Amino acid sequence: MKIGKEPTEQLLEFCFKTLNKALFEMSQNRAEGDRRVLANILQNDLNEKFHRLTYDDVVKAFHNGVRSGEQMAINPRTWFNWLNEQKMKSNAVQLQHASDEQKLAIETKCKNIDRLKVLTEFLELCVIELYEAYCNDEKFTFQGVNQAYKWLEANGFISLTLEEKERIWDEVEEDIKNRKKFVHNEKKVFHPVHICREKTLLNAFAEWRENKIDLRTEILNTLNNDVPK
Repeated sequence: MKIGKEPTEQLLEFCFKTLNKALFEMSQNRAEGDRRVLANILQNDLNEKFHRLTYDDVVKAFHNGVRSGEQMAINPRTWFNWLNEQKMKSNAVQLQHASDEQKLAIETKCKNIDRLKVLTEFLELCVIELYEAYCNDEKFTFQGVNQAYKWLEANGFISLTLEEKERIWDEVEEDIKNRKKFVHNEKKVFHPVHICREKTLLNAFAEWRENKIDLRTEILNTLNNDVPK
């Protein structure tokens, strides 16, 4: 079951028990009042930043974090790192198991409401949440780059001249050449188109952040305007 965006008594109790278990495993003691406060903070973080994760994902994040994380104390910064690691794994799994139709819902047989829902979830997962992580200087991994790039370009969020595309292509070819010097696996394949689009997205993120663009609002408005009245 996914965490969701709304606080509940069930989620709060889950947070309290999860923190208690982690503190016990790390041989740390906290007064119950402090643990209750931390549980409320954890719930807020889950609702705001990790609502797509399931309860099992949270359990895995804390389990792995306690055993392999570098942090020696439980606090918001600690569990944010743990949850972010699990979030990236969860996102990758979702995309790996999603069909092309589910990613973009481009088949004409799809109902408009189905297409909008699937496309919105895809863009939140592969563009909006990554951009917000970038703005907060958080670690992230690009997913669904080709599909995300095509949508952003088709809807005017990314607009490159031919000269700009050629310049990025030249930079990527040089980058690939340098990477191969340090890769001993001759079978490793570098995909220049994919790398170009990833580089373009990163450049766009930097420009949007500098211009204080609310990408979530901009994208959702574009999606809603595309819905037939």
